[in-house]
Amino acid sequence: MLVLLGLLFVVAVANGESVHRLNFNLEEALHNGKPLDRFWTSTGLCPPAPRERAAEFLLSEDSLRNLEIIGALPNRGIKHVRIHWLLEMMRFSHYDDKKTIFYDFSKLDAFLDKLNEFGLYPAIELMGVPQGIYERESKRRFGYFWADLTMQLAARYLHRYGMNYVLDWRFETWNEPDLRGYNVLNFTTEEYISYVQSTRLGLDAAGRLFNNQLHIPLRGPAGLFKAKLHHPFCWGILELCNERPRKCPFEVLSFHRKGSGARADEILDGGLQLMDQIWERFPNLSGFKVSNDEADPIAGWSTPREFQSNVKYGAMLVSTVLQHWSAKFQGRFVNLESISHDNAFLSYHPFEFNQRTLLARFEMNETHPREVQFVAKPVYSALGMLASLGPLATDATFEKDNLSYVISYDLEPFYASILLTQSNDTFEPLKKRTALSLNITLPTLSSSSRIAYVVEGLQAGLNDPSGVWNYYGRPPYPTREQFAEMRSAQFSSVIVGPGALESGVKMVSIVLSLRIPWIVNVRFCSEKTEPIGIVNVRIRKVNSKEVVIFWNDAVKQISSRCILTYEVWHRNNETEWEQINKDNHTPFMFYQFVAAETGTTGGHYRVRSVDLFGRDGAFSKTHYYDG
Repeated sequence: MLVLLGLLFVVAVANGESVHRLNFNLEEALHNGKPLDRFWTSTGLCPPAPRERAAEFLLSEDSLRNLEIIGALPNRGIKHVRIHWLLEMMRFSHYDDKKTIFYDFSKLDAFLDKLNEFGLYPAIELMGVPQGIYERESKRRFGYFWADLTMQLAARYLHRYGMNYVLDWRFETWNEPDLRGYNVLNFTTEEYISYVQSTRLGLDAAGRLFNNQLHIPLRGPAGLFKAKLHHPFCWGILELCNERPRKCPFEVLSFHRKGSGARADEILDGGLQLMDQIWERFPNLSGFKVSNDEADPIAGWSTPREFQSNVKYGAMLVSTVLQHWSAKFQGRFVNLESISHDNAFLSYHPFEFNQRTLLARFEMNETHPREVQFVAKPVYSALGMLASLGPLATDATFEKDNLSYVISYDLEPFYASILLTQSNDTFEPLKKRTALSLNITLPTLSSSSRIAYVVEGLQAGLNDPSGVWNYYGRPPYPTREQFAEMRSAQFSSVIVGPGALESGVKMVSIVLSLRIPWIVNVRFCSEKTEPIGIVNVRIRKVNSKEVVIFWNDAVKQISSRCILTYEVWHRNNETEWEQINKDNHTPFMFYQFVAAETGTTGGHYRVRSVDLFGRDGAFSKTHYYDG
């Protein structure tokens, strides 16, 4: 075996491949990890102009389907969705005889109900003005208006959804208030500071109304923090906080730092440089948590860029997460609470894949009725692979040729994930392939039970539905067969395994030949981890022959991380149960079913999980769909 491996590497060197031999000692790793907070599980979007039509956009079929698919990542691969102009979904209702303002929340209620159903949490930016209200309010009532509005908003949803859910929301002040395009109310600096303080008072009032001890955190100022002359609001509120840190309205200081579109490390470097400036100018803020709300490779979500269509973008996102984790681990960015990716937008023709989105949207406007089709991009699967990381992790390691990795794990029952990636950021790779040899020593605590493992990966040209689309000439209305081919390439592939190791096995050796850029995840699971059940099957109609089936898992993340795939079963009133995704690897919690020309989507559906040992979880309750 060793001779064969040596020959493979000699051939690889001769072919000009990137060659890496990596040794992993999981026994040693289990003593060197730190708690890994899931700080990257946030996305964001902005409804298109005009902002007054935010409700129409966010409640549209396209927008809701996009968000439901984003919510279908396992283990809350995406948890929060940060959305501009949410307050524009509300409307002024009436005054009472005491001039108390009443609002119509119905559209915002409907949208937040959907996020709850999808397993997502909103990041509520206190941004925008309820329809029909601001012109009725004088400057004299400015502070009251914002405190009352914030109080009504928070109190309503505490009672509607309960404290445990709403305390996982994120409340944040106005996005990038120093920019004219966002400062639609023409705040002065004094008014902006009054606005921030009033929103803090409103959250405090809502907390007291619901539970006298309840404190609702506030984030802000969500700024770019460029020159003080042009960004006085954000710098000014930090100056106020520095003077009276205990009276600062914020628990988390949020900022925005994107890259230039060249390298992933620009995002971390920009954040660290800004923090150095802030701590130097405002030393009393050095204990505050911070968040980069828009940690993207480059500004301008709608600008089409080739790298955003394929595995390059997914690899950059993973690299960005690993770099930020390493900075946290080493204490260089110990205050970092979270980063967010602004990529929950809806792409549009002719840039279905090339915009900064998680999914490619196809608006099938010539069908009757109109329909929308989505295809997951590699960056979506990259977030799914990140979702499998364990609760403890070692420092990230950065090798030559822009290869990096992290080992994460759980102790009881034993679980481990080795997540690796290699790319040349947004540039074409200098070498096309990697010869990768992994030698993994298992820990002694795993010897008390069998261990199963699997190797999954995203590779350039293989897990790339945009390549399929380009091959067919970038059709605006792909055929049924073209959609099927794109979807066959939309998720990560199983490269090795799954395989079960007998008790006492100490070493696993894996040899891979990978197309650059790539992302690889090696997962190990103990047999002590129980197979899981499925709940809440939902069916969404696409057309008369197609539906999207969604579901949720019912147990803790550790069990979910040991799932290999999901089985989706269907029967109509005249047939036996049939597994309809038998030939499709389904690692995430949705599946698009296309019935045969003579078949039907109507009937009964059920879903179950399959773990790395090949064990089936319990079936979900049967869900009936009438077609």
